[in-house]
Amino acid sequence: MQKVIITGANGFIGRSLVTKLIGKKVNVVAIDVAFENSILPESEYLTKIQMSLDNTERLIAALSVEDGYDVFYHLAWQGVNGVTKADPFIQLNNAQMALKCAKVAKDIGCGKFLCAGTIAEQAVNSLPHLEKTSGGMMYGAAKHCTHLMLETYCKSIGLDFVWMQFSNIYGAQNKTGNLISYTLGEILSGREALFGSASQPYDFIFVDDLLEAVYRLGDRATSRNTYYIGSGAPRVLKEYLLEVGRIADREVLIQIGKRPDDGIVYTWDMFDTTALVQDIGEYVTKSFTERIQETVSAS
Repeated sequence: MQKVIITGANGFIGRSLVTKLIGKKVNVVAIDVAFENSILPESEYLTKIQMSLDNTERLIAALSVEDGYDVFYHLAWQGVNGVTKADPFIQLNNAQMALKCAKVAKDIGCGKFLCAGTIAEQAVNSLPHLEKTSGGMMYGAAKHCTHLMLETYCKSIGLDFVWMQFSNIYGAQNKTGNLISYTLGEILSGREALFGSASQPYDFIFVDDLLEAVYRLGDRATSRNTYYIGSGAPRVLKEYLLEVGRIADREVLIQIGKRPDDGIVYTWDMFDTTALVQDIGEYVTKSFTERIQETVSAS
């Protein structure tokens, strides 16, 4: 893997992946709608393109097709936080954007197209049993829809495709408001972090370990179209949360059972990384305890 394209390159995962790849002397074309206040490092291996992904012709024109590209990482996604997460029209546009990027990848002769998914996709399995849904359900449904459409489309045009289903990501620079981000944000500010029963199986992945898996999936031959990227050691959610509180010396602020459950059911098999490890090898280097200690120290 010598030359790659990354969309959403100025986001949390995008900029972390850019930094990792240029550190390996991989040439990266980083695409995002804005690079103002970007903390991306300057590098001879990095080319930044500031533009929307709506116009595929303009995107193709901005890329030097003659150079050739090995991998296209599509990470761009609007509406991952706040009220836009529940907006069906914004989420639907994300599916269209992903399909357009797959078309671009094919048109410029890119060897492999990888797209970021999420464990939130699994929430759609609970949908028939719910009377009311949260904003996160719309986001998960959109990712699930995009996954199905992308796999169908890529197989129809003969484009090597991998859907990377990310677990819940944590790390010191993650301010997205997801579970670990929310928990640390509350308790380190002296506020209670409120949860439901937290009795279901769950999983988390440290950002550096996730990035190693993402890198290898692009760099190596793969036998499947879908991989779940997690820690390989899922636990009951309550255990994770109490450990975060203990390590941060704020265990009393972890309030279990203070919110109603959302009705979404997770099962142990959803967090199985066996297929991924078989294809790319072990990629998790430290335990959850060690990584949370690092995250708390850096927060």
